[in-house]
Amino acid sequence: MSSSRLYSMDKHSLANDECDNRMIRFSNCLQMLACICNILAIFIDPLRELARILNLIADIVFYSMMACMSAQIHNEEEYQKTNPNKNQQTQAQYVEPNYKPNM
Repeated sequence: MSSSRLYSMDKHSLANDECDNRMIRFSNCLQMLACICNILAIFIDPLRELARILNLIADIVFYSMMACMSAQIHNEEEYQKTNPNKNQQTQAQYVEPNYKPNM
């Protein structure tokens, strides 16, 4: 999903939003915390319940973020269908006034 979002952003020359970056970092941190807690729970029995809770929270955040990414991609593609030339940038070539091509 993340690569599809990046492809869509690149395709339509869109910039990444800082809030999106924060959400992705938060999800990654929760996943790492859940992983560390699961490893510790192997050796410390009372941490098993905490590990399960952290896994659940990390999964909820991850799947919620995937739903947001999916909605962003869908909305952007629908917007591009109705406004196909809004984000296409044309680059005009600059020619110097006294430029004479070699012939």
